[in-house]
Amino acid sequence: MRVDVPRAFRGSLWAVLPALLAAACSGRAAAPADPDAAEVLEDDGGVESPPPVLDEDPAWPSAPPDAGPGPGRVDDRVLEPPAALPGSERSTPEAVRFESSDGVVLHGSLWRTGDPAAPAVVFVHQARSDRTEWSAAIEEVRRLAPGLNVLALDLRGHGASTEVGERTLRWKELQSGDRSGLRRWASCTDDVQAAVAFLRGRVGGTVPRAIGLVGSSIGATSALRAAANDGVVGPGNIAAVVVLSPGMNYFSVPIEGAAETLKMRRTPVLAVGARDDSSDVAGTMERLQRILVEQLQVLLFEDGGHGVAVATLHPELVVTMVVFLKAKLGLL
Repeated sequence: MRVDVPRAFRGSLWAVLPALLAAACSGRAAAPADPDAAEVLEDDGGVESPPPVLDEDPAWPSAPPDAGPGPGRVDDRVLEPPAALPGSERSTPEAVRFESSDGVVLHGSLWRTGDPAAPAVVFVHQARSDRTEWSAAIEEVRRLAPGLNVLALDLRGHGASTEVGERTLRWKELQSGDRSGLRRWASCTDDVQAAVAFLRGRVGGTVPRAIGLVGSSIGATSALRAAANDGVVGPGNIAAVVVLSPGMNYFSVPIEGAAETLKMRRTPVLAVGARDDSSDVAGTMERLQRILVEQLQVLLFEDGGHGVAVATLHPELVVTMVVFLKAKLGLL
């Protein structure tokens, strides 16, 4: 099958290929590139069964094939804090917890290197999921980039992050709209900012040399907005963002303003998605391309569905992510 790559996106792929091949040859042979894959921008889509939200909200469409509860997904039960994600053979992740600015106890899994100042990457999941959606990708990232500290967190109301004082918060309680609040999808941005602050304060006085954010669907929205809100310059700054299946307005939480801010700061962004995603990821990538221009690298597959499902169908994507992150976080 042939993938149609818009002329504006062709340069990004050739810029990435030399580094991609070098990374793929450095360790275990990476999965061969899908001949149907090509570069493009991504868009964030929701992965939940439709509740009573705004009709125009693409983050909660009719459930695509990869949506809904299943292995690694969460349902309405309150989960006990998991010990950790299945990790690589080199180390066992540490179960960590920290609080958002509005008091939500957030849980995560932290893989540390021997260097507390090593660059770090935060993984943010999509709606109606939890940090375990990233387990396979994180294992491969750590194999290809052992110099990275890695943190995966559960967003508010998901996985183990359901505690607010003596109350319990579920993802089904979260409301759409671009306003902050305990039960708002927009406040997932605050959760990502709390994860970044946690990494910066993890070891007394030592901060990561640089931080990268990786988000899927509403996690992509939260990652972009958290990067735009971050004012740190120099050591510990957010130096790169990777977004899978981004959307311009998931749960009525916009990203256009965040993209404009990242353009001003010259923060590089890698966007990934699939044409068969019902959330019009390709359309979002075109809009991000007009804003970010050369700061945006894009990878658009013909198929793959939504969010992390794209990486499952196209495992070579993780190699591309690693090459991008290593280059932007100073590991190349």
